[in-house]
Amino acid sequence: MNKKHKIVLAALLQILLVGASIATERLTLETVVARDSDNAKHDGYYLKYRNDIGNRQRPDYWGFGGGVRRINDRQGSNEFSAITAEFREPLTDAIAVQTSATKLNQSKWSPWTGNLATIITPNSRSYSELFAERDIVDTTRAIEQQIRVNTYGISSDYRILPEWTVVGALFRQRFSDGNERTGKVARLLWEISSLEWMLAEIRVKELSADFNGDGYFSPDHLRESLALITLRTTIFNEAHALTLQIGGGSQQINRELSQDLYLAEFKARGWFSQSIGHETKLGCKNTGDVSFAAQADDYRYCYSSFQLHYAW
Repeated sequence: MNKKHKIVLAALLQILLVGASIATERLTLETVVARDSDNAKHDGYYLKYRNDIGNRQRPDYWGFGGGVRRINDRQGSNEFSAITAEFREPLTDAIAVQTSATKLNQSKWSPWTGNLATIITPNSRSYSELFAERDIVDTTRAIEQQIRVNTYGISSDYRILPEWTVVGALFRQRFSDGNERTGKVARLLWEISSLEWMLAEIRVKELSADFNGDGYFSPDHLRESLALITLRTTIFNEAHALTLQIGGGSQQINRELSQDLYLAEFKARGWFSQSIGHETKLGCKNTGDVSFAAQADDYRYCYSSFQLHYAW
């Protein structure tokens, strides 16, 4: 081997070693659980592998996994096995593509679900997404009719001042039963510089549908308005980040029925060691009354997710 070939080989080995040094592999055990006051139960249990080959400035990864998705309500129950894959690739320093796909399997119906997003971050003040998603409508009645929903939209965050950020989103949903729905979301966030542990937010969401679907909730018009406070802190030498979001407002259905609306959500994420970490989320959304047990015509929806990571 001549000197030129040795130099080329050394350069290739260096590239491979550098690539290996920034790669992080992880296994994730994930559970997703949701319950509501109409006795609906949604559960998901997954084991996933992911290979992170980028860095914080340019995240780049691929992964795959499998698990089970269960849907139970008053009309029956359904269970799907699931095989999933995910991928993110930076195209430039400002643009990245992120996608995932899941194959759901059961004896009666085996649909594909997934999403695709183009993420644009031209500077530290701006963040935008162009996105498309496909999912099933997750009630027993809708699954019997094999109803899917495709969503297309755009969302954008812009920091107009050091303490103020505006967020807007517009999306369109097309259901396979012929229903179509338009959604709009507006948020105003205030990061109080003198109180770094607190974030204040005003959030408004509107949905307009062609009709109320057979077996799923889709009123002609839905409007939700919320005022929220988020409390933030870190513990254990900043190894874990904690947030608690609480607030209230109103929900209006078909411009007639108006009810009080309350939201509480807790999030935690961090690493117990260099190899073992977690992400946890718990939340409840209530109409009518502040209660974990919805009364009369009130409605309660509670949800949780937990991810346990093992990285090497």
